[in-house]
Amino acid sequence: LKCRLYSSAWPRPRQVIMPTRCANTSRLANRFPIAESLLQDFRLQPYIHNCEVSVIEGRHTYKFSVFFKRHCRLHSNTLLGGDVADFHGDVVV
Repeated sequence: LKCRLYSSAWPRPRQVIMPTRCANTSRLANRFPIAESLLQDFRLQPYIHNCEVSVIEGRHTYKFSVFFKRHCRLHSNTLLGGDVADFHGDVVV
């Protein structure tokens, strides 16, 4: 699963591959992303939040799954500008 990682440890976002796991042994089964493999500081913040974001552009609607960690003791993420400049943690889209 290709995704973009906005890590507080890197100076710019990177395209990375997120591993997935199957619900069962069938190759046709649903696959689920393993976001915890990409996000840092598991001991400080073991929880991963997720949400779905829809972007409507003209007649097209694009849906993105967003996974993130947010905690006041995580590193500040300077890649997320604007109103979220005080965001502490990593984001995967």
